[in-house]
Amino acid sequence: MDEQPSTYDAVTATLEKMGVCAAPTRTILIQKGYFVGHKYHFDGGYAVRLAGKNAIEVYDDKGKLLKTVSLEETDKKDVA
Repeated sequence: MDEQPSTYDAVTATLEKMGVCAAPTRTILIQKGYFVGHKYHFDGGYAVRLAGKNAIEVYDDKGKLLKTVSLEETDKKDVA
């Protein structure tokens, strides 16, 4: 059975392919007392994985969407 990479591993792999070398810092997103996802801060921007979504969205520090990566893509060990 293949082991799925963790979201953190998938974010790190995506950022490495984008040229970001520093490890991101993860925070938990809570809205009205409920878990809604994770935010991964890195120098120059952040990545978000919302609960219930099977994708990672990468933004620059101004909030512009740079890339969306499906977690199915990371399962194949081929992060775009």
